[in-house]
Amino acid sequence: MSVTPRPRGAPSRPSRPACGPRTFWPGTTRRTRQREQNAMMSLDSRLRNERARSSQAVSAPSRLGTPSSVRVETGPPTARTPSSGCAGRPTWSSPTTTRWVTSPGTSSPPTCPAPTASAPWCWGGIPHSMRPQLWMRFSGALQKKRTSEISYKEIVKNGSNEDSSTSKQIEKDLLRTMPSNACFTALGSVGVPRLRRVLRGLAWLYPDVGYCQGTGMVVSCLLLFLEEEDVLWMMCALIEDLLPPSYFSSTLLGVQTDQRVLRQLIVQYLPALDRLLQEHDIELSLITLHWFLTSFASVVDIRLLLRIWDLLFYQGSLVLFQVTLGMLKIKEEELVASENSASIFNTLSDLPSQLRDGPAVLGEAMRLTGSLAQATLDAHRHKHLAYILNEQAQLSNGAVNTANLNKAVRRQSLRRKSTLSSLLWGEDEADALKAKNIKQTELVAALREAISSSADHFHCLDPHQTNTDLTPDYSMESHQRDHENFLVVSRNRRRRAKALLDFERHDDDELGFRKNDIITIMSQKDEHCWVGELNGLRGWFPAKFVEILDERSKEYSLAGDDAVTAAVTDLARGTLCPALKNIFQHGLKKPSILGGPCHPWLFIEEAASREVERDFNSVYSRLVLCKTYRLDEDGKVLTPEELLYRAVQSVNMSHDVAHTQMDVKFRSLICVGLNEQVLHLWLEVLCSSMAAVEKWYQPWSFLRSPGWVQIKCELRVLSKFAFSLSQDCELPDKKQEKEQRPLKEGVQDMLVKHHLFSWDIDG
Repeated sequence: MSVTPRPRGAPSRPSRPACGPRTFWPGTTRRTRQREQNAMMSLDSRLRNERARSSQAVSAPSRLGTPSSVRVETGPPTARTPSSGCAGRPTWSSPTTTRWVTSPGTSSPPTCPAPTASAPWCWGGIPHSMRPQLWMRFSGALQKKRTSEISYKEIVKNGSNEDSSTSKQIEKDLLRTMPSNACFTALGSVGVPRLRRVLRGLAWLYPDVGYCQGTGMVVSCLLLFLEEEDVLWMMCALIEDLLPPSYFSSTLLGVQTDQRVLRQLIVQYLPALDRLLQEHDIELSLITLHWFLTSFASVVDIRLLLRIWDLLFYQGSLVLFQVTLGMLKIKEEELVASENSASIFNTLSDLPSQLRDGPAVLGEAMRLTGSLAQATLDAHRHKHLAYILNEQAQLSNGAVNTANLNKAVRRQSLRRKSTLSSLLWGEDEADALKAKNIKQTELVAALREAISSSADHFHCLDPHQTNTDLTPDYSMESHQRDHENFLVVSRNRRRRAKALLDFERHDDDELGFRKNDIITIMSQKDEHCWVGELNGLRGWFPAKFVEILDERSKEYSLAGDDAVTAAVTDLARGTLCPALKNIFQHGLKKPSILGGPCHPWLFIEEAASREVERDFNSVYSRLVLCKTYRLDEDGKVLTPEELLYRAVQSVNMSHDVAHTQMDVKFRSLICVGLNEQVLHLWLEVLCSSMAAVEKWYQPWSFLRSPGWVQIKCELRVLSKFAFSLSQDCELPDKKQEKEQRPLKEGVQDMLVKHHLFSWDIDG
């Protein structure tokens, strides 16, 4: 739909902040906006009226594969109606020629049919007043919003931690995002709190992505047209569906891959420009990476940006390449005529700001790249991603997680499988064997990124950890020192405890404290009342009110305590555990019968049992003695194998009562390993159990290859940090309420003893 310009000499409209869904396109008249709104209302009205005719409609798949709506063409095609190759798409020029048929019980379709090879109607632009609604449908964001198990308020609440390094970085960039826009010029501006909430929510939802300046640019532009809740779901669709994986992560693997793909497409579509760039040795990605990372937000004129986003949210990231090639084509003659490298570089840098004619840019892009298909783009991405990962790998036989490969490629390969191969899992094994090196390399990269995120967390919150060396030690001597370092106990014989509750001081001989205070224990002679010291004061306090800290070989850190810093739970269970699970799942033998159990937890259970069954009676005796007499409070009397067996049994006992899944058990076991600083030693124990490994894993799997040694070296870095994670944090709250009852009973016994007996505090 064309935009009605404002007549010359007409008085300008009063300016107001352009933030929120009520912002309209500059220059549109009230009659134009009313006509567009009436068209949208008419569309929804037809959706309801045509339910009775749903039996006459031909079903068509929606974007997410659910037949929520289908489209039926009536009447002759108009001038802007798509050709036969685009049948099944709605048109804007003649709304009466299209009717939507919804399934019973739905008022409007949450998504639109999947995009075809071309969409002339969308290249013509979406009416501005309809963009908020149609962007949500086209991108799949509306479907995510309706089917999400967590609400936007809960996401905002969980992401409201102001002490995390991500929140601090977001706070620094809030006023840098769009400094020239009235909505984001000051902390009190209307758009800044919305931008803060959305970015923090995204960082909490995607801990492996965290915060990227590119997301800030996209979010701020979206906030000019949509409500903040809709902006968050739009970003979810952009991260999960529209763009390749790792696009906004710290490694920027996705956008780096796209830069190489763009360079290859320039060779194909713009050979003269390719020769020019090679002759002057110009790295184009230095300029275009920012274009792709921000999806052209704050790069091109706002009118052109909206036209680009109409296509991006409808067709996906293919549009980024088409528009970039179209802009380069328009300036190709000027670039070729440039005399030196500086002139070429300046022309490329200023190129987006000089192009304001949206129809000309999109028309040139369509003429030049009309034959570019998504399948071709996927193949290029797959190839260049493999090149990048192999360049970054430090081991020649390192491997990659299929979750970070292009999702579209994996969806296509899954659709080609036959029913028999899906039942027998044969095709997966063949494909995995071919891509062995690529898969192992990305597994290591994902784990390294998770470890780095945890280390950054400690560096930010704990000043004592700022100088910790994060370089993995791959030497042979490091493996010999592992068991020696494991048995080393801190020479500092002081024992400390953390307060679980507030305890108010009433008498001079009492020690008052608040929750999470660290108390030095002076005496534990009495079972119910201990003597401790805090801030130079000494006195007695209820033993049930504190928890002994494990400082045998480490010093307690508030940054690693999930009861004090909730962010460490997300890093451990939300980032590190998925990376480790992908490693344990790589090459895991699938059952030959559909429905059989297949999970790394089953392998861990068997391997842990095999390691202790050789001398089970002796191991069982030591475990009983440790539990009865608390022998492991002052030193490490259990071997890593015995610790692993005890941890597996403990997790099973506590989690089976709550009927939790094996994924939860796996995450809880990882948390125990982090607390004990033995995660790398446990991996060695599991991989050394050859009988269990050969039973559960394919010959080409990671755990059966020498590559597991590298994983052990990477995990050894985590043993330098003091974690204090709860094993049962994912269990229902009812269990925690039951555990609090003995606390009250113990306090009652302590109070009775306090009134009946007396003791010497200094004794």
